[in-house]
Amino acid sequence: MGAGFYYQYSYTTSFNITIIMFGENLKFHYEILSSGLDFDACKRNVLHFFQTYQLVRYAQIKILKDDSLPASSPEFWDKIEKAILENRLVLKQLLKELEDEGITTLKDLEKLPQGYKSTMLHTATHFLDGFFGVDTYFYNLVEDSHWVSRELTQKMQFSPAHYWLLALEAES
Repeated sequence: MGAGFYYQYSYTTSFNITIIMFGENLKFHYEILSSGLDFDACKRNVLHFFQTYQLVRYAQIKILKDDSLPASSPEFWDKIEKAILENRLVLKQLLKELEDEGITTLKDLEKLPQGYKSTMLHTATHFLDGFFGVDTYFYNLVEDSHWVSRELTQKMQFSPAHYWLLALEAES
């Protein structure tokens, strides 16, 4: 096992994210928005994503059906909003750490050294460009995004039976 690095984000929201890279038997919780004819189709889409995604690999993925919700559920929208907020808080913390390190303008990026600081920037851009990563809490598999567009929101409201928010645990 190669040398890794450790960093932790703590918030006053519903949970703390602790990321330990290059560890064994680590568990991660994700909320994944998927579309399909029913729960099983959405589950297959999510599992296929993780089986074919090359940036993050897990030894085991467990879909938590009891914690998953169809878009028709009264709790669905509240759960999506909270999950997106968690992503925004991670992004906000990454940007604050960069500011604390003196990176406050685009010109400052020219002098950004490789290492921890550039990794923070790299991780922040993943949130903005839609790449799933270990720092992700909510992922919109329909749009390959960490957010939900207005257009998709309208589609989900029009045909909620075809959208599910799947809770899952992933283990390295």
